[in-house]
Amino acid sequence: QIDWRIGADHFESLLIDHDVSSNYGNWNAAAGLTGGRVNKFNITKQSRDYDAEGHYIRTWVPELENVPLAHLFEPWKMPKGVQQTCGCVIGEDYPAPIQVVSRPQRRELNPNKQRKPPRVQNNREREWKQTRKKATRKSEFDMYG
Repeated sequence: QIDWRIGADHFESLLIDHDVSSNYGNWNAAAGLTGGRVNKFNITKQSRDYDAEGHYIRTWVPELENVPLAHLFEPWKMPKGVQQTCGCVIGEDYPAPIQVVSRPQRRELNPNKQRKPPRVQNNREREWKQTRKKATRKSEFDMYG
């Protein structure tokens, strides 16, 4: 295994600005050292909570400099008219959100794609799996002696 601090140090070297405690805390959590606590970040909420006036966003994302505060934290929700007025057209001046497509949606988008036939287990493979299930039920002591 690689020490998480190596990743944290490399990541920091690539950032324009960073907060050591936040970075190390996140890398520590990603390494599974926080006792099972799962961090779930809501970037929009954190932006509103910690940068209510949008100074940080306007400084580091110049494409959003003229976006009204009401739309600054979720610019992709701006009406087309507001996008035109402030000079930030989503998909042209600022990237559109990434669309995550589920498996059923992929099938709908590409109905002619051939699906793989279901895999059929042969008798030998089935027997091995049954033996393996039985073996895992035994204690280590029983298995080795």
